[in-house]
Amino acid sequence: MALLPEQQQIATAIGYVALDGDEGTAQYPTDVDFPTPPPKGAIPCTGNVRKDKHGTLRCYWIPAGDNYTSEEKDELQGWYDVPTLEDIEEYTFDDTCYTPAGDEVEPDHPDSWLKILSLV
Repeated sequence: MALLPEQQQIATAIGYVALDGDEGTAQYPTDVDFPTPPPKGAIPCTGNVRKDKHGTLRCYWIPAGDNYTSEEKDELQGWYDVPTLEDIEEYTFDDTCYTPAGDEVEPDHPDSWLKILSLV
């Protein structure tokens, strides 16, 4: 995603250099804090990150917002691939963000990727 002209102006004003080329396709490099395999009895919480056997970063999510029913929350709870750098850049400069389930929310919503990864 290329930044829109207005977003590029904001980026320039704060000294941010937008992603270019293939660098945006890499996953956001968040810290791994949940070992694989986990210690016996370990229970993941929202925001815990592990690396699977293929090297993919996966983040645990338990829906917290009021936009899901109890049944949906139970079904959606689990491990999700961490978004790409390009996705994070887009969420940061836009007025919307996505949940791990792909639902559109505001960036500071408790179920947004930016909130789950502690970026806002």
